[in-house]
Amino acid sequence: MMRLLERSLMDRCPIEIIYMTSGQKCSKRRILVKRVEKDYITAYCYFRRDVRNFRIHDILAASPIHFHSDRTISRRDYNK
Repeated sequence: MMRLLERSLMDRCPIEIIYMTSGQKCSKRRILVKRVEKDYITAYCYFRRDVRNFRIHDILAASPIHFHSDRTISRRDYNK
């Protein structure tokens, strides 16, 4: 997981995390990592629209976000 957090920082690409809040509830967040420290990360949270600190110990899962288009371009579209 640390590798993915560092990759988000270096490549400036958002990731999705499952995070245990202080109220012991799971929360799914889309974040962009800004800084990685020993015990926590600083990241822009798209849900809160703000820079937040997340304890690494409370991140239960992390995954890259794959962007894809629902539309494929046919030759007919290309020639217009």
